Amino acid sequence: MLLSPSAFGAVAENKCVSYIIPSASNFSGSPQVSRGPFTELLRSPHRSVLSLCVLSLPGILGVIIVAAAVIPWILIPVVPLLVVFLFLRRYFLQTSRDIKRLESTTRSPVFTHLSSSLQGLWTIRAFKAQQRFQQAFDAHQDLHSEAWFLFLTTSRWFALRLDGICSIFVTLTTFGCLFLRDDLKAGAVGLALSYAVTLVGMFQWGVRQSAEVENMMTSVERVVEYTELESEAPWETDKRPPPDWPRHGFITFDQVNFSYYADSPPVLKNITAVFRSREKVGIVGRTGAGKSSLISALFRLAEPDGRISIDGVPTAEIGLHTLRQRISIIPQDPVLFTGTMRKNLDPFSQHTDEDLWNALGEVQLRTVVEELPGRLETMLAESGSNFSVGQRQLVCLARAILRRNKILIIDEATANVDPRTDGLIQQTIREKFRECTVLTIAHRLNTIIDCDRILVRPPSSVLDAGRIQEYNEPYVLLQNQEGVFYQMVQQTGKAEAASLLHAAKQVHMNKSHPNVINGLTDLSPSEGSCVIFETAL
Repeated sequence: MLLSPSAFGAVAENKCVSYIIPSASNFSGSPQVSRGPFTELLRSPHRSVLSLCVLSLPGILGVIIVAAAVIPWILIPVVPLLVVFLFLRRYFLQTSRDIKRLESTTRSPVFTHLSSSLQGLWTIRAFKAQQRFQQAFDAHQDLHSEAWFLFLTTSRWFALRLDGICSIFVTLTTFGCLFLRDDLKAGAVGLALSYAVTLVGMFQWGVRQSAEVENMMTSVERVVEYTELESEAPWETDKRPPPDWPRHGFITFDQVNFSYYADSPPVLKNITAVFRSREKVGIVGRTGAGKSSLISALFRLAEPDGRISIDGVPTAEIGLHTLRQRISIIPQDPVLFTGTMRKNLDPFSQHTDEDLWNALGEVQLRTVVEELPGRLETMLAESGSNFSVGQRQLVCLARAILRRNKILIIDEATANVDPRTDGLIQQTIREKFRECTVLTIAHRLNTIIDCDRILVRPPSSVLDAGRIQEYNEPYVLLQNQEGVFYQMVQQTGKAEAASLLHAAKQVHMNKSHPNVINGLTDLSPSEGSCVIFETAL
């Protein structure tokens, strides 16, 4: 079955996507991505260049055959000229292929920078950073222009040599006609010379097109690379947990080491932690300490070493689809898809309109959606740009409410929202996820200071260089003036630190303390909460 160029391009793109989607999540940081989108590269070779190359070949052979039919001796110099041509072509392609790759690599940052500049245009103007972004664009454009003009220069170099070969062929044909003028008819001589002259343009055009096709084969190399991408674990496995799993949300990390790449150092080192059912756990640490990596290990964005289990079921033994479907997450950058509000809230059409409206009401977005022209059928712009960051975050929260999962992950969800939205999110989490295990990486300390406990196993839930450093209730941690958490609170300022200490003390006094028996603390599961939190300090 023959496919049109556009149909072939669509099929090839779909095949690439089919290999990329199940690939490991760290593919987004791999070198393949920096080489630019493959859409243009896939469509380029098969639209016109390849067909022109194929059509030029019979014409070139026809000219040589006609000249040889008139003057058979002309085939003698054709053989060495062909050898010279093949040598030049091979020499040219060795260089031009690498230059073409360089041009493709330097082109990607130009488009990426332009796209990000357009998306953040308001921020750039607000901070008066136009000059800096223009200089960055000029730097990217200069690099691409250098590579592009270098490619053009090599093409002109090859074209000049081709003209020389064709000129030699025309000269030999002309002198051959002169030497054999007594044996040739005038019409045959004219035919041979006219065909030889047309060979100059035809030969150069055909050979350059063949070289261009081979240069464009770099896109085929990339397609082959996509087919060899390392895939994630199976989407589904034979071992499936019960339909209501997880019922309690009891999470354990046992001797877990985690790294995003096989040859990179671990970002989590020997982590052993327990998150009990219905606990609200917070993670804090300096940048790069491995706070978000703990969540990545839980979702198996890369395969961790050690054992992670939920309600006694090892996460490594179940399919990724089952695992990720049973855990809700509210990311720092809210993710909304192009489509209707209904599809963003309920992409698999599992809930009624009443459920959707109730979820929107819980996050105080019902009035906003009711005022939209199409209400639930209103089309959202790309990335939800027709909503504010806070509203997009609330949509993600409403989506989590609809899922009713026993485990909720909050990855700095309130870092970029106003205090009112922050308070609304925190209040909704306390009310709607009271029976859930909640792991929170928080930006503001005041959003987690009222939690009952900070629990990540002794000696605490402050991660330092991938290891656990401290563990206890917020109020108890604040009694240790040498502790990391105490230092973080003090860096917020005297007034804020006093307020945080007062809030932690109130929670400490109001909660039920563990019993002390024979000098040992009873750490039996309680109804209390605990937190994993982060600060930008």
